[in-house]
Amino acid sequence: MQNSICKILEFMKILDKFCLTERVTKLSDGTFETDSSHTFKLMFMVMMIYPYLQHKYDYTKLLEMALVHDIAEAETGDFPRAIQRMHPEIKKIKEEQEQAAMQKYKNILPEPVNQKIFALWQEYESKETPEAILVAALDKIDANLQANQYNNGDVRYWLDLEDGEDYFRINTEKKPLVARLNEKIVSDLEEAVINLTKENTLKCQINIKL
Repeated sequence: MQNSICKILEFMKILDKFCLTERVTKLSDGTFETDSSHTFKLMFMVMMIYPYLQHKYDYTKLLEMALVHDIAEAETGDFPRAIQRMHPEIKKIKEEQEQAAMQKYKNILPEPVNQKIFALWQEYESKETPEAILVAALDKIDANLQANQYNNGDVRYWLDLEDGEDYFRINTEKKPLVARLNEKIVSDLEEAVINLTKENTLKCQINIKL
């Protein structure tokens, strides 16, 4: 039992790093979003859309998968989607580093939770099960929504980011994962965020061909 306690305490240090890991999107007050705040909002999004889903999903697995989906970034940092899309070699590096991080966590955590967390993360990365597809789709929708929250929709800061113009395209394109789901509530949510991005782009007088 004492060995398990030591392992839990060691992993809690990793979660502390996770709470400090910043993303490129800003919160409404201008501070950068963290991985933990993104995870918190994603889990609530799962909870709020669940009653409206047309197909059957494992609710507990949805929440647990949302909880663990980004924890590798405590070790690797965040890899913004625009940069991954513009630079495929970075996407490959991301995958390799995250796999190594999760293997490290698996070795740190006690049985049987280490196997469970690792399996949930692998399932999420595979994007093959209904739960993984749903969480991954909501993950992208939440990221796009959060990018619109700074200063009541001031999206001009995107232009200061590396490959910044691509954020406007990412936030206004429909995602294949959403189409695969065939869930009206998720499609409607995606459409609402796309419209919000277009409204904010126009309001900020940004001339980007979308």
